[in-house]
Amino acid sequence: MIVVLAVSLAFAPVQIPKDFLLSEKAARAPLSEIQKAEEWWQISDKLNDPLALNPCGRKRATMADRSAARTIVHGTSAPSHYGEQLVIYRNAKAATTAMRKLLADAKRCVARPHGKPYSWSNDEKTRWVVNRTRLGTEAALMRLMMYDKLNKEWAPLLSGIVARKGRALMIYTGDLETLGHPQKRALKTLHRTAAKMVAKVCTLPAVC
Repeated sequence: MIVVLAVSLAFAPVQIPKDFLLSEKAARAPLSEIQKAEEWWQISDKLNDPLALNPCGRKRATMADRSAARTIVHGTSAPSHYGEQLVIYRNAKAATTAMRKLLADAKRCVARPHGKPYSWSNDEKTRWVVNRTRLGTEAALMRLMMYDKLNKEWAPLLSGIVARKGRALMIYTGDLETLGHPQKRALKTLHRTAAKMVAKVCTLPAVC
């Protein structure tokens, strides 16, 4: 009886409580008219939202293997970008598969998948760089880098971290404007933020 109950809980649907994500309270707070002209928030609970790190530009995700999802995006007129996403899968195997497919996409679509690499002047090169990191069950730092011809170096356009804990996948993304300069500080910020959610997500039933 106990074994049956444990198995049932492991596959049971999970609800993500309101204000559970780290940036959610700020995202739901009303903005003044002046703030509305400078920044905006988007919150989505759609199961078919693509992963916030999306090297191949996928428009939708498969819903069958997902139990719950919440995506928050913050943008400013600077411009700057920040994203937070939590996806709960039906089981740990499905979450592991999603993680594996994301990292495979980063190899498959090293440059932007629109025929030409993205750049400010449409003539620069871009590439995705992935480095495994120790966090949760498994995790990886992912950066979209653009070659800066003037300074002859690769510079990050977007940095992100994806971490898996049990059947949960959590993603944090941003640029240097939101994560902080220099790049090493930005990566530390991502790692520290994701670590908070890795610990928090285990308070949800049967996720970890």
